[in-house]
Order: sequence, then C-alpha cells, then structure tokens
Amino acid sequence: MGSPSAVTRSVTLPPLEQLYQSHGPAVLRRARQILGNEAEALEVLHDVFASLLEKPEQFAGRSSIMTYLYGMTTHQALGRLRKERRRRQLLERHHEHEEAVGALGLARAELREVLATLPDELARAAVYHYLDGMTHEEIAELMGCSRQWVTKLLARLREQVEAAR
Repeated sequence: MGSPSAVTRSVTLPPLEQLYQSHGPAVLRRARQILGNEAEALEVLHDVFASLLEKPEQFAGRSSIMTYLYGMTTHQALGRLRKERRRRQLLERHHEHEEAVGALGLARAELREVLATLPDELARAAVYHYLDGMTHEEIAELMGCSRQWVTKLLARLREQVEAAR
C-alpha cells in the first residue's frame, strides 16, 4: 500500500443544479460587488458553474464548497476587470455613485480601475481587505499565506496607489 501522501481523495460534489440553487445567489452577489455591473456579474456566475460542470475534479475538497466558489468568483471577476480594462466606462457610469474606500481614499470606480492593473495576488488582497472588510488573518487563511505576507501585500498596494497619484 502507498504512503498516505500518495493516496488521492475522491470528493463528490452535490448535483450542479443543487449547488447552483443553493450557492448561485452568493456567487452573483460577490461578482456584482467586484464588477459593479449586473450583466457582467451574471456572466461570471455562469462561468463559475460552467467551469465546475466541465471539470468537477477542480474542487479538491480542501475547503468548503462555498469557500471554493467565493475564491473562484473573485478570481473570475478580477480577470474580467483586467481583461476588459473599461477605465472610461467605469468612471462615467459610476461618477455619481462613487464612495470612499477605506484608507486608500479611492472611489469605487477608481478602485476598479486600479484593480485591473494589479497582479492577481495583490488585487485579491485589496478586494478582501478594502471591499470585504476582512482582517489580515482572514485574508491569510483564504489566500493560503501568512498574516505578515498580507501586511506586506497591502503596504505594496498603498505604495502603488500613492505613486500613481
């Protein structure tokens, strides 16, 4: 018999329809929060569940399905922001609805603009901290890194924002 590390664990997901009904609204809210656009949030919702349909084995069971979907949605939404680079549209569409975001002092539209230019790890830390209000410990757990690394990431983010001003 092989060593315990050589044994692969088989994770059985509930039927996709059941997952979609139970977790779809949370995935949509998350995508909507990051993107600020209903149509794009719906696209991310569908992309997340289509990905699970195509490759259910991507969920390895190392966390709860909701934690996995939360991270996957964040990744998909940030990728969409980066890919589309809708700087002007975001500024025009959200001009009246801008509000300050945390210690960065950026409006939400400006934050989306900045997020689109950041490396994935830095953008995820920014979203978790400034949009979600998570603590460094919560971010570290979600990202699989140390609290000190999260502190360094957020310091780098502040430096980049200040340099861009």
